[in-house]
Amino acid sequence: MNNNKIGKQLRALRKSKNMSTQDLADKVSVSQSYISKFENGRSKPDIEMLENILKALDTNLSSFFASELEEMPDDLILLMNTVKTLSPEARRKLNEFLEIVRK
Repeated sequence: MNNNKIGKQLRALRKSKNMSTQDLADKVSVSQSYISKFENGRSKPDIEMLENILKALDTNLSSFFASELEEMPDDLILLMNTVKTLSPEARRKLNEFLEIVRK
């Protein structure tokens, strides 16, 4: 995976958690500009830093590098991460709503 794809996915995951680059930087004890460099594809985090960032974003390396996630647009990644935070009842209601929308 190249720097741009990693950065794009990191940005999408961060935004799905409603976190600013500063929020994420604070969670992993680095500067905001350091996170920004990754998200903008100017640098690639080493594996340890990537693990720390992903932990702060409530995910892991295997999920992050899953091939289907690599090909997903940002809005779908955002939707998937949002759905993960919903209660079972809210997911049920969302599914009912989506069935209505699809018809």
